[in-house]
Amino acid sequence: MSLEILLLPLGIAAVAAIKQARSTDLCEKCRTTRITDQGLLVAALRAMGATEIMETEGRLSARTAYGPVTFQRVGSVFLGRVDKAEAETPHMLAELDVKVGHITQIHTIENVRRQAAAMGMVLIEERSEDGTVQLVFEQGS
Repeated sequence: MSLEILLLPLGIAAVAAIKQARSTDLCEKCRTTRITDQGLLVAALRAMGATEIMETEGRLSARTAYGPVTFQRVGSVFLGRVDKAEAETPHMLAELDVKVGHITQIHTIENVRRQAAAMGMVLIEERSEDGTVQLVFEQGS
C-alpha cells in the first residue's frame, strides 16, 4: 500500500472538517434544532407568521414576532437563533418545535389515510383531544 492511498482519505477528511467548522462559524450563538428538512423549517416558520423568508440551500433568514432569525444547516440538522435578542432564541425554538410537530402530525395522518384507503380500509372514528389524534379503521366491504 502506498503512502498516496493513505493521504487521500486524510485529505478528504480534513477538507470536510474545515467546511464543517466554517459553516458553524456562519451561525454563531445558534442552538440545535431537530429539523433536518429545509421545506419543513420554512413551513413551520410560515405557520409562526414569519415574513421576508430568504433561503438558499442550507441557510435561511426571516422576520418573526421574536425579531430577525437565522438558520444554518450544520451536518444533518439546522441550527437557529434570534439575531438581535439572544434571550428569545429558546422561546422561538420552542414555538418552532410545536409548529413542526403539528405539521408533521398532519402529514402523517394524511399518509395513513391514503395507505388505509389503498388497502380498502374505512375511517370509522377520529378523536382529537389535547393535540392527540386517534384514528380507527375497519376493513371495507
